[in-house]
Amino acid sequence: MNDPASPPFAQSTAHPDQPPALSDLPPVEAPSAGFVVQLFVIPALVVVVVIVVWLLFGKLAGGERDAMEYVRQLRLPTANWRSAFELASLIQNDPAIAADPKLLGELTDLLSHELDTNSDPDLTRYVALTLGAFQTLEGRTQSGQPIDPIVPLCRALEPKYDTPIRIAAAASLAKQAARLDGRLDDPRAIKALSETAVNGEPQLRKVAVYALGFFGGPTATEVLRERIRADEDRFTRYNAAVALGRRGDPAAEATLREMLSTADLDKVVEIESPTEKQNKIEAIQLEALKALQTALRNNSPQLARSLRPEVEKLTKSGLVSVRSQALEVLRGTASGSTL
Repeated sequence: MNDPASPPFAQSTAHPDQPPALSDLPPVEAPSAGFVVQLFVIPALVVVVVIVVWLLFGKLAGGERDAMEYVRQLRLPTANWRSAFELASLIQNDPAIAADPKLLGELTDLLSHELDTNSDPDLTRYVALTLGAFQTLEGRTQSGQPIDPIVPLCRALEPKYDTPIRIAAAASLAKQAARLDGRLDDPRAIKALSETAVNGEPQLRKVAVYALGFFGGPTATEVLRERIRADEDRFTRYNAAVALGRRGDPAAEATLREMLSTADLDKVVEIESPTEKQNKIEAIQLEALKALQTALRNNSPQLARSLRPEVEKLTKSGLVSVRSQALEVLRGTASGSTL
């Protein structure tokens, strides 16, 4: 019986104390230079590159000191928007940095300075965007003085600034208000956004109305109702309807009905590419359905019930995401329970 522990290629010998005879081996040659490069040098270079990249990303995620270095660079005469863009990405991906009041304070002060000079609109735009990436509104300067990021963001909405700057400021206010889930009832921001929602160009009005939808208080609600009645831009009205729909406001009913109707959207969405048009219709319907679902969660079922026929039609949609969301809303309206 063979021993399973024995080496597989052992050969028997005449004497048990003698080692097994080895078969002839090929001659040994010195390795060539190319072989050495492939075996040792190239892998070593790969390892070095990996280490450098690791150290670079470690430095980017290294905390306040590295983030503050970005701020110092942004204050230089040679600063450009790319540094602000990189810093915004860094803030979004690091919760500790996103909660740093000193960093927020320094960037708030920087935005105020950029608004004073208005010498580089692209830089101003991206600095405004960075303020929306924070998970706090409690800013402090390096000396410890409190500084309010809402102030320069409202100022950046003024008509004298370029539209991209104003859009960036509105987007940052939207992100901060959305993070606080309706608890940010700031009259300064609501006033600035309301004026922008009425007097800005369509793209700007659309973002301003979107931002207002996340603010609490009766003033924001009244402006949204006025926009859904009077704004000539369809997508601005859609943003107002979604915001009011989340609150269960009956003023959103007619516009939400249009948003839920595939036939209506097919007529009004003017996109040549069939795929892009379908994607746009899907996005609109999902936003309307999610607004109704939020109203149901907040124990405001009447709006969803009034739109039940439109929701029922979407349970047969060819779009899986729309069909699934419509079924969720339908279950909520049928049971009367929160979702």
